Amino acid sequence: MLVKRRTRETASTGRLSHMAASVAAKPLDRRSFLRASGLAVGGLAALGTLGAGMTRRVEAAGFTDLSQPIEIKTNICTHCSVGCTVKAEVQNGVWVGQEPGYASPINRGSHCAKGASVRELVHGDRRIKYPMKKVGGQWERITWEQALDEITAKMTEIRGRSGADSVYFLGSAKFSNEGAYLFRKFAAFWGTNNVDHQARICHSTTVAGVANTWGYGAQTNSYNDIRNAKTMIFMGSNAAEAHPVSLQHILEGKETQRANVFVFDPRFTRTAAHATEYVRFRPGTDIAVIHGMLWHIFENGWEDKEYIAQRVYGMDGEGLSARSGGTDHRHRRRNAQARGREIRQGTPLHLHLVHGRHAAHGRHGQCAGL
Repeated sequence: MLVKRRTRETASTGRLSHMAASVAAKPLDRRSFLRASGLAVGGLAALGTLGAGMTRRVEAAGFTDLSQPIEIKTNICTHCSVGCTVKAEVQNGVWVGQEPGYASPINRGSHCAKGASVRELVHGDRRIKYPMKKVGGQWERITWEQALDEITAKMTEIRGRSGADSVYFLGSAKFSNEGAYLFRKFAAFWGTNNVDHQARICHSTTVAGVANTWGYGAQTNSYNDIRNAKTMIFMGSNAAEAHPVSLQHILEGKETQRANVFVFDPRFTRTAAHATEYVRFRPGTDIAVIHGMLWHIFENGWEDKEYIAQRVYGMDGEGLSARSGGTDHRHRRRNAQARGREIRQGTPLHLHLVHGRHAAHGRHGQCAGL
C-alpha cells in the first residue's frame, strides 16, 4: 500500500513538474500574453454569473434606523478615571452607537479598546437582562420578586447567625460614581465596614509604594505636567498599547516642548518606537540601571538639594556616601557607564517618570513627577 501511494505521489509530482517546465519553456510573446489575459477575464466573467444561492450581497448590520431621529448624549467612560468623553447615539431610548468626544481635552477624538467597547456594557448580546438561578446544574430564569426574596432571606439568615461583619461587599471598577455611592450606603445600612473595591486588591502594592515615595497614594500629576515636561522616562511602561489616550499627550509634549523621551525596556515596544533614546537592558537589571543613574546624578551634583532637604528622609551625607562606596558602588558605576552616555544629557532637566503597569493610569498612582 505504501509503495502504491508513493508511486501515485511521484506520478502526480511528475505531472506538475512537467506542466511547469512546459510553461516555462514557452516564450512569452505578446500573442501568448493576450491569450492568457483573455482566459483570466473570461474566468472572472464566469464567476459573475453565479446564482444567488452561491453568492450574496454583503450589507452592514446594525441597529440604527436612519429614518428615525438620533439623540446625542454626552457622558464619560466608566472604565477608569481618565475621564474620556463618550458621545452616545440614542434612538427610541436604545443606545445604538457611539463616537469619541472630539472636543474633549482628554481623549480628543480617540478611544482605547475598552472605551470603544463601553456600549457593550449596556447593549451587549451576552448581558443578562433578568435574574438567573442555577437549578440542577442549569441556569433558569426567575422573576425579580423571587430573586429579591431569596437573596434577602439568605443574607438575613447569615447576619442573624454570624453577624453583619460576616458579609464582605466587593465593588467593581465599572461602577459609576452614583453606583459606588449607593453600594457603600448599602454596606453601611447593612451594618458593616467590610466594603471595598477591586483596586485595593489590584493596586495595594502600588499605592503603598507611591504613597511612601511621593506622599500620596494615587496619581500625582495631570496631563498638563506631561505636556510641559522637558524629559519623560518610561521604565516598565508601554503607553502606546496599555494607554493610547495618554500617548497623545506624551507625543504633544515631545513635539511642542522638544522633550526627550527615554524608554528603558528589554523589548523594543511601540512606545520605544516614539522615543528619542531607547535603552535596552537585561531583564532583572532595572534596579542596577536606576542605581547607575543615581550615581551619575550625585557624582555630577545634579540633585535638587532643596527638594531633598524638604521632602526626603534618610538621605544624609553619611548614608549617601556609604551607599555610594564599596562593591555596590563599582557595580552601579559599571552598569551606569554601559548606558550612561545615552541618559546623562536629560538628567538635569524637568523629568516626568512613567512607571508601573500602565502609563498615567488615573486614580491608581501610576505616574510620578520628579
